[in-house]
Amino acid sequence: MCESNVYLNKAGQEELLMEKVDRIIPAEDGSIFLENVFGERRVIKARIIEMELVRHRIVMEETSDAAVAQKRQEIWLEPATDHGHFHAGEEVILRVHKGYNMKPGDHKPKTDLQAFGVSEGMSRPLTLQEHHGNLELNLGQEADGLLHIYVREDGDHQLYGVIVMEIGHHHHHGLKPLGLPLEIVPADYSHARMGDSYEIRVLADGKTLAGIRVSATYAGTHNREYPHHLKTDEEGRAKIFLTARGNYLFSVTKDNITSTFTLVKSF
Repeated sequence: MCESNVYLNKAGQEELLMEKVDRIIPAEDGSIFLENVFGERRVIKARIIEMELVRHRIVMEETSDAAVAQKRQEIWLEPATDHGHFHAGEEVILRVHKGYNMKPGDHKPKTDLQAFGVSEGMSRPLTLQEHHGNLELNLGQEADGLLHIYVREDGDHQLYGVIVMEIGHHHHHGLKPLGLPLEIVPADYSHARMGDSYEIRVLADGKTLAGIRVSATYAGTHNREYPHHLKTDEEGRAKIFLTARGNYLFSVTKDNITSTFTLVKSF
């Protein structure tokens, strides 16, 4: 067993920050990414002041600007699997994250978050549940085909998170825009791999958005800010060359709406 509990030293008193942490990644900006065996993630601006690995204990101390600065909050979806798709008959589980630049923050999605699944033009509400500190969508074992799934968080600044999941194999048809107030959609659904070019479209209420900036990032980035910035052409399209392993996230903001799209790559 190599996981450790992480504690924060506050005025000489240690407070438990996270249990059973098995992954710690320091970033260039002084923040530290933490992940535990339950899949929970945290980003904190701190330094390590003591490690007792035999006792499975790590103590940190927050730096002067305690939290990682984030320009805006986003929500996004990721599959709870490492192989890029779900097999027919497999339990389909997606996780909902809230943060910035694919780094979950301290603010969790609101409890009144809404979720929907769309297949062949038919939409149905989905049930969210909390599991080991994560907010999850469990579609069960009967899901099949190409599914368009999105979550929505209402507020002064409205948040959308969209993902396309392939359940089974060879489902490359029937994908249409959702008609959201702001959304990113694949220009042409196909499997995406590292070394490929990938094209997306940006729409508002089904209409093309030209000349709008789209930010793009990838799982495991150490950059504090989004490493890629695209601009849509007159047809609302933008293209990126996929150079990193893992899933990509695209984000766009217009007026009081931020919408993301998770590209689930084939590994």
